[in-house]
Amino acid sequence: MINRNKQITINYRLTDNSLNHKIDYFQDKYGLNLVPANSVSAQANWPLLRVTKQNLILEHQRDNLFFHPSMALLRMINLKRGIKDRFLQATGLRSGDIFLDATMGLASDALIAAWSVGQEGKVIALEASVLLHFLVSEGLASFKELKPAKIKGTDKLAAWEELAEAADRIETVCTDHYAFLRKLPACSVDVIYFDPMFRDTLADTSPSIKPLQNLSVPEPLKVETVKEACRVARRRVVLKERNGSGEFKRLGFRLLDGGKYSSVSFGVIDTWPGGNS
Repeated sequence: MINRNKQITINYRLTDNSLNHKIDYFQDKYGLNLVPANSVSAQANWPLLRVTKQNLILEHQRDNLFFHPSMALLRMINLKRGIKDRFLQATGLRSGDIFLDATMGLASDALIAAWSVGQEGKVIALEASVLLHFLVSEGLASFKELKPAKIKGTDKLAAWEELAEAADRIETVCTDHYAFLRKLPACSVDVIYFDPMFRDTLADTSPSIKPLQNLSVPEPLKVETVKEACRVARRRVVLKERNGSGEFKRLGFRLLDGGKYSSVSFGVIDTWPGGNS
């Protein structure tokens, strides 16, 4: 509806006229057509972008979406406390790795990956939705300027600072992942990751995921895409899906043990004999 192959038109409102310069910047960088909300009929039903000094908030179909580290922050706190992260266990990331997140979403996994690969590593995050790419890219770029509403305790502060530093190592690209992978040389990244879960529409979807369904590209992962990923990944291709999903078998992933009480599972394809098991 609002994702690919045409210029996207959205309304905008500024909380302060001093922010007006951002509109031209957003239009030039992301190819958006931004129209003042007071000049558009309500019947147009376009998404509304609220531009504030602290954040960008996208309103669409009664849902609000804005960038925030949210789950990545909780995961980073746990990591700082020595608690293992299932995503990092599945990907087997190492310091200095090049990691390709083929389904960026709100970039929670990309942030954890960027922290894990360290200053010598790199994270490339792909997103097919123009609006999601825009919103998250701007959020990552301004992460160091963001302030959590309430920050208590040294663990949370340290985790926030780690993520803010890691955000600088994420390169975002608005593209179809299959098209992007086809252009990459063989064995040019270490690990490739797919998390297409939020593209499924479920009645019990959490409030934080529901807005993504309205703004995402709801296409299932293709066998051809996985084949390209296996060609490009030096060590491993990883898929995250709901427990019991038939996608692991359909796409040729080996299911990993663990997460007995979790609603999600991870599957892997090791692309060389020395890959992590």
